[in-house]
Amino acid sequence: MKRKIGIALLMVLGLAFCGFPKSADKQALATEISIPAVKVKSGESADVLIKLDAADNLAGIKLVIKYDAELLTFKKADKGKETSPLMHIINDKKPGNLIIVMAGAKGISGKNFTMAVMTFETKKDLKESKTVKIEIAESQLMNEQLKDIPHKTKAEPLTIAPSK
Repeated sequence: MKRKIGIALLMVLGLAFCGFPKSADKQALATEISIPAVKVKSGESADVLIKLDAADNLAGIKLVIKYDAELLTFKKADKGKETSPLMHIINDKKPGNLIIVMAGAKGISGKNFTMAVMTFETKKDLKESKTVKIEIAESQLMNEQLKDIPHKTKAEPLTIAPSK
């Protein structure tokens, strides 16, 4: 048991300190991380999903998410059902920048599942609709053998409508 925890911890640290391919380097690849579009009213809470279309022995995840801190306030991020066996760390110290790292000694497999749900509070009393870009600025997926899983990313915007 201690060995599994030690391996998982090493994977988390390795993911946190290694270099990442830029999104442009990941074109025409099979696996896709996506953020679906969300619509919410001003002042309400918004749950933003991070989806993965396919995974085979996924044991490590690192995501750097950028968002407009003037319109959104990060509240929390929860793992999805399929990623629940993985340990996770959320770094939200810098508003507008969110780092999510997940790792486990044993990989997970599946299709079309939610990796994480980010919850944001939206700015109150907006007089007009605002479209907020939530960007996957950096991403890395690793398998049980600590090999990178090639992937691409796609993020749809969050739309905030006036409350009345």
